[in-house]
Amino acid sequence: MKIGGIIDISTKDIPHKSAMVIFTVGCNFKCDFCHNKYLLQLNVGREYEINELIDMITTNLLVTGVSITGGEPTLQKDLLDLCKEIQKVGKYLSIDTNGSNPDIIRKIAPYVNRVALDLKGPPDPEKLETIARIKVDLGRIKDTIEFLNSQMEIDFEIRTTYIADLLNNHDIKNIMRFLTKMGFSGNFVLQQYLFSEGVGEEFKRIFSKPEHEELVKILSPFKDLKFPFKIYLRDDIVGYRIIDKLNDVRLEDTK
Repeated sequence: MKIGGIIDISTKDIPHKSAMVIFTVGCNFKCDFCHNKYLLQLNVGREYEINELIDMITTNLLVTGVSITGGEPTLQKDLLDLCKEIQKVGKYLSIDTNGSNPDIIRKIAPYVNRVALDLKGPPDPEKLETIARIKVDLGRIKDTIEFLNSQMEIDFEIRTTYIADLLNNHDIKNIMRFLTKMGFSGNFVLQQYLFSEGVGEEFKRIFSKPEHEELVKILSPFKDLKFPFKIYLRDDIVGYRIIDKLNDVRLEDTK
């Protein structure tokens, strides 16, 4: 498996768990704002044998989970083999994906505990192409969502990174309608865009970080509405918090 980096312990990648994070190389999307953009370069990282990764996981006694992210993990030909072996050692396994490979998701589903799907934008092909920088097959993403939504034993999260230069309030409303129509019953997370060096300096002036107040304002109209899924905000003020508890945060207490 081609790996671009490993974090021995993280408390941010899987909610309420300590996890080892494995970054796979390569992605079929080309989002300009990707904070792991270096993973798109095929000459980064190195090949790991499955047993080498399992040895690292089993000897790491500080973690209860493993997060496989990227890049796009479903592009790795031996992802299924790694998932099977991680299940054997009893670690909670989370996979990040853009949802474009439903066939692979179906194969690995019996061996994973959680899937976090990055929904780049509303169900608008032109909008998605603008964000992902390629033509996106929305049908395949729908297939992935429908399948995962039927797997009651999998913790299913859909998240959208909010970038004011690419998305607006209307787009978030359309995402909510789309997920409601699909009967999505997991957690939806509106995620704050944060610049990192991996994005590239040339994009630092193009994509701006939305402030906490802006994100709360976007989510506020949905607070008292009934949805089949739970809504969360993830940002640098509240961390990871359900929409019902946002009003409990006083900004002066976070400074």
